[in-house]
Order: sequence, then structure tokens, then C-alpha cells
Amino acid sequence: MGPIQRVAVLGSGVMGAGIAAHLANAGIPSLMLDRVPPNLEGEDRESPKQRNSLALAARKGLLKTTPAPLFLPSDLDLIEVGNFEDDLHRIADCDWIIEVVTEDLAIKRALFAEVAKHRTPGTLVSTNTSGIPIGAIAGSMPEEMRSCFLGTHFFNPPRYLKLLELIPLPETLPEAVALIADFGENVLGKGIVYAKDTPNFIANRLLTFSMQWILHHVREAGLSVEEVDALTGPAIGHAKSATFRTADLVGLDTFQRVVGNVYRGCPEDEQRDLMRGPDWFGELVNKGWLGDKTGSGFYQKTDERDEKGRRIIRGLDLGTLEYRAPVKPRFPCTGEARKLDDLKKKLHVMHFGEDPGARFVFSLFANMAQYTGNRIPEIADDIVNIDNALKWGFAWEVGIFETWDLLGFEAVCMKMAREGIELPAIARALREAGGTSFYITEHGVRKYFDLATKGYRPVPEHRHALRLNLLRDEPARVVRHNAGCDLVDLGDGVLCAVFHTKMNAVDGDIIAALNDAVDLLEADTFEGLVIGNQAAHFSAGANLQLVLGGIMQQDWDGIGRMIDGFHGVGRRMKYCRKPVVAAPHHFTLGGGLELCLHTDRCVVAAETYSGLVEAGVGVIPGGGGTKEMLVRALECVPPTVETDPFPFLRRAFENIAMAKVSGSGPELIHLGYLRNSDVVELNLDHQLSRAKRVCQAMSMAGYAPPRPPKLVALGEPARAAFRAAVYGMQRSGWASEHDALIAEKLAHVLTGGDRLPGTAITEQQVLELEKEAFLSLCGTEKTRARIEHMLANGKPLRN
Repeated sequence: MGPIQRVAVLGSGVMGAGIAAHLANAGIPSLMLDRVPPNLEGEDRESPKQRNSLALAARKGLLKTTPAPLFLPSDLDLIEVGNFEDDLHRIADCDWIIEVVTEDLAIKRALFAEVAKHRTPGTLVSTNTSGIPIGAIAGSMPEEMRSCFLGTHFFNPPRYLKLLELIPLPETLPEAVALIADFGENVLGKGIVYAKDTPNFIANRLLTFSMQWILHHVREAGLSVEEVDALTGPAIGHAKSATFRTADLVGLDTFQRVVGNVYRGCPEDEQRDLMRGPDWFGELVNKGWLGDKTGSGFYQKTDERDEKGRRIIRGLDLGTLEYRAPVKPRFPCTGEARKLDDLKKKLHVMHFGEDPGARFVFSLFANMAQYTGNRIPEIADDIVNIDNALKWGFAWEVGIFETWDLLGFEAVCMKMAREGIELPAIARALREAGGTSFYITEHGVRKYFDLATKGYRPVPEHRHALRLNLLRDEPARVVRHNAGCDLVDLGDGVLCAVFHTKMNAVDGDIIAALNDAVDLLEADTFEGLVIGNQAAHFSAGANLQLVLGGIMQQDWDGIGRMIDGFHGVGRRMKYCRKPVVAAPHHFTLGGGLELCLHTDRCVVAAETYSGLVEAGVGVIPGGGGTKEMLVRALECVPPTVETDPFPFLRRAFENIAMAKVSGSGPELIHLGYLRNSDVVELNLDHQLSRAKRVCQAMSMAGYAPPRPPKLVALGEPARAAFRAAVYGMQRSGWASEHDALIAEKLAHVLTGGDRLPGTAITEQQVLELEKEAFLSLCGTEKTRARIEHMLANGKPLRN
């Protein structure tokens, strides 16, 4: 049982193809097999292309799927295809065999019987079933194969949902479970949860109850589908798809089957009767109103548009089961929650309010908390696996027991008592033990209340997990603090700059803190700096409100000082005697990316959506980003070969002028924003630890700052080529007059201003051109309008 270097994926449906795609994202080649189409005739019966057509179509479809399952289209090359009849023998060369065929016990057993004939002994084997008991699938497997067999339940889409539930059999070898867990966490970037072999395992079992409770109570509550979704989505830290939109995405028939798993397989479940019906839900399935795949479910898409040009989506009237015009939800609790950034405050408003919406939310939570607590140890041994399953499987910000803590353990207990909802055993045990929360932190260690021992145990953490919130709770760790940024000691001589402005927008406080950090490095107080955080996004860019304030007051000197501050700290980080590493993730836009471009190395999260998007607000990158894109473009020109640098510069121009944003961390490198030497980390929980290790390694290797680059101006010929391209876009309606002005200013900077082609130019001279262009655009009416529109609506204005 060696390292996993090649994987066989048996089944090329939505999940099978998605798993193969994510393996490719991680650089792991796979063999994806499926059936031979049943109705082939004549020559088609002998044609490999026709015999492999199901798998081939699934592989090709990965390039058209939204959201994209692949980091880069070229990752598709790592997926080979074949069919069960001709190619099953090839699984002998694979280190892990994953079955992902239809949810039918007989079909799965028959396939595994064939797998047993070709599999190399010691090879890991697993099923991706979402609810069929693992023991039943194992059936009459050979003893040696059973010892290497377990459930590996990925969630759809595999690239985006972190959860991987592992469900071993009693006879599964511990080393088999450990190998899959290590591979899942370290290579695929998954969050591992250990589940018992019970119907629907952890996440789907609990979601099943939540959905069924809502279906049985929504009519008596008098709520519409839109109102329920407004109450059960981001307002309480859950995904935007909330309840009924999630059901439409999953498919009502699929959900009905998943609920059936619990009803049939859990005769002792105290809420078993809730797992049937309601009758009206069955009517929707019988009508073929199955959700997104049929165009109608709880919502119905239409071709009609509203006054703003948005598609009209009708909602289902749950009383008449007919579609009607959209309903705009209005509750005091949701209105108040929208004003709040702090999740704890949002949860209090949404659960303890007195309006009908808040009462519904608390009743749902209380019943969910009771049901979840009663599932320990049936579906999992502890609250950590349960909370992680809900967070990682359904993109919740916090799990059930974490939510209970945020609301106040005793406050929830008292309100449940008033509503006649009995506390689960784990809550009673916590009360009896004198505890006041399910989770506590002692001496920098997070602990959870364990029902089996009636005491607190450390939350299991991977050796590469690094929790900034725990470090920041230790006063000695916070070296500097201001309103926008903390400097935190990560240990081992590495400092971390942690932004904490709204959306981590870069402002004067962040610039000041980064200057302080460089001072500490230059004074040999620390050996390196990591710029990173564990907020929802790395940085939404520069603080536009400050820029707009300067424009409104015509304080051009003030805006100039902001730009100088950006330029100064970028220069200091780039040429510091100690290494500086950035850890961008999720939204890393504009000024946020510009800071990263001035570091020695980036450890970029796989899910990073980043670009220099300043054109959308009417300016060019003014924090040194334009200069750095010129530097990176000219770095691509081989120094010993006579090569035209224009194609490399054109890529930089297009990225900025078109405000191109990456769809992944690898694409950020592919676009040329980052370098090939930068590192991609698939597991977000490991990103800061890896950035710290990269920083340490650079220091120990004898780090020296880079030499200033040798830059040359490409001059008017290159600028004319850019001008011609933009003119063509204007003629075809893809660029406005103001877009053309921005592009002209950008081209002026990238080509070295008025200098003759081939003239040497310094970084500082490029920065001066960048500053001049930025300020001149700020003086235009259309740029002001773009900035105002972005601040008001969160979307760019095309004027």
C-alpha cells in the first residue's frame, strides 16, 4: 500500500467526472471508465471512440461546465478514458480505485465483483455512495479487498466543496484509512470527517432532517419559498442557495431518494415519521417538477425580464402548487442582519428577534440542534466531525454546536425549554459538568466537549493547520496593532501582517503596518514576513472611499501621497534584506494583488480569484501594479536570444485593460500575474503554515534581495499597436470612449512614455508615469462616476 500516484474513477457521471477533474487539479492522472453504450450497431460496436463515447463526452463536458471543475483547461490532459468491457484490466496499474456509478446496490456489487478480478492486491478501493450502507456494498468481497475498502463520499462539486467523508468498515485496515485521509487533506485539499456506516452518513443525514422539518412546517408558518430562503441563507451564515434553491440544484427526485434512505434504514430514528412526505412534495416529483434540471421546481425560470433587464424567476405557491410572481421577503430580522458584518451579532438578531421570521429560524435551529445532538454517537463520535461536515459540505460559516455557542449556550437552553423542546443528551451532560459552551480555548489550544468522557478534549488539528485567531488571542504574539492591521508573531522568526479592515481594503493603516513590519525585518528582529489572513477574502483592493473623497475635494496632493505610500512600501518589501511572502486567497483584487506583486514569493490558494481590475473604476493600477506587470512581461524575454518583447507586453496590457480576473490560483500564474516559481496550495487551512515554511526556507538558504531589473521602453510603435487594437474593440462595441482613454494611459506607461524604443528605463521612472496616469484619470468625470457606482452597487459601470 504505497503512495497514490494514479487513480481509477469508475463512472463518468457528474460526480465521477468532477472527481477526475479535481484529481487533475492536484496533478494526479486518472483513468475514467464507464459503460459501453447499449445500442451500438455494426462498425460502431468495434469503434473505440464509440465504445468510449460516454466517458469521452463526460471528459469533454468538463470544459463547458459552470462553475469550472478544472483549474486550467490543460488539466484535462491528465484524464484518460475507457470503458468497463475493454479497459477494466488497466486498473491494475492504479493505486486507488473509486466507484462512482449509479446509486443502485446491485449494480455496485456487480462492478466490484469485476474489479476484484483485475485489481492488484493492496490497492485501495472505495465507493462514493451518498447513502447506501458501505457494509452492504462490500457484500461478498474477498477478505483482502475488504481490508482495503471504505466509503469516500465527495460532495458536489468536488472542486469547490471541501468535505470528504470517510466511512471505514470494521475490517478496513487503519493504514488504508490513514493513507486516504492524508492524500485527501494534503494533496486534494479536502477536510476529512470520519463517519459511521449509517444511512446518509453525517452531512446528508442532518441536511435531510433540516429540509424535512422545513417542508413539514413551512405551510403552517405561512412563509413563501423566497422568505424561507431569505431566512436560511447568508443571514445565518449559510450558503446563498439556502433551502429551496438548494433543493432545486440537487433535484427534488434525488432529494426524495436520499430521504428514503433514512426512512428505510433508520427504523429507530425518533423523527422517522418526519422522513415521509409531505404529500404535496410527492406531487411535485410526480409532475416532473424536479428543479433546475427540468426548469421547474420550487422556482421556475422564465424568459421574461424585469425593468432592470434581469430574468424573472417565479416562485411556487406552496398552498396552490402553482407558480406566481416573485415575492420580495421583508422581515425586521433580515433587514437588521444585512447591516451587520459580525456573524455573532447577525445570529442573535436572526434567532432572538420577535418577528415571524426570527421565530421560524429559532424553531428550526432548536429542532435541528436537538436532532443533531441525538445522533451522537450514532453517526459520529463527536461534535467536531459533525460541525466540520456541515461547514465543509454545505459552505456554512459555523456548525450547529458552534452556532449554539455563539448564541449563548444557556440562552438557547432556556428558550428551548420555553418552547417545549427537550435538550439532547450532550447538552444535558455539558450542563451537569458545569460547562457554558461546547468549545473552549485554553492556553492557545481549542477544545471540544466530549459526550463519552463528559469532559473537554483538544480539537484534532493537522500539523500544518495554523489558526490566526488562536495566535491573536495570545497578547505576546501581537507585536503591533492598529485599526487596519495586526503584526503577529508566527514563531520561528516569522512575522505575519494580518489585515482586518472592511473587505480588507488597503488603506493608510495597512501601509503603515507593512512599513513597521519591514522595519522589524531590517532591524533583525524577525527573519521573514508573511502577508496573509484567514478572512473571507484576502483583499478587495485599495480603499476607494478614500480615493473618491480626494476626488470630490480635488485634493490631488492627498491622492498623490496615497500613491507614494503604496509605491514606497512596495519598494521596501521588494528590496528588503529578509524574504517577504504573500498568501493571497479568494478575492485578491486591485491594490491587494499589487501588494502581492511586490513580495518575493506567493503561496496562493487554489481558490483565488484575482486580477488588476482598476479599469473597472476608471483608473490604471496605481500601487506599482502597472510597473510590476511590465517587469514580469520583460522577464519572459530570454536574455541571450534576440526576441520581440511585444507579445509578452501585450499580455500584460490585455490583463490590465480588460481587467482579467483569474478563475483559480493556477490561472493567476498562467495569466502572468504571478510567476512560475510561486506556489499553489489546495488546502486553505494549510496555506499560512506553508507560506511560513517557504519564508523560513528562503531565509535558511541565504536569502538576498533581487537586483533592480533592466527595463527598456518599447515606445511609440508598441503604443500604436495597442491603440489599433483598442480602436477595433471600440468599433465592435466592446470598448467605450472612456475605456479607450484608460487604455491609452496604460499603454503610455507600459511603453515607457515618450522615450524612444530601446531606451533604458528604471522602475522609479515607470512609477512616476503610473502616478501621473492615475491622477489624470481621477480628474475625469467618468472615472468619478465609475468609482461612485462601484461603491454604491458593488458592480462596475460601463460609461
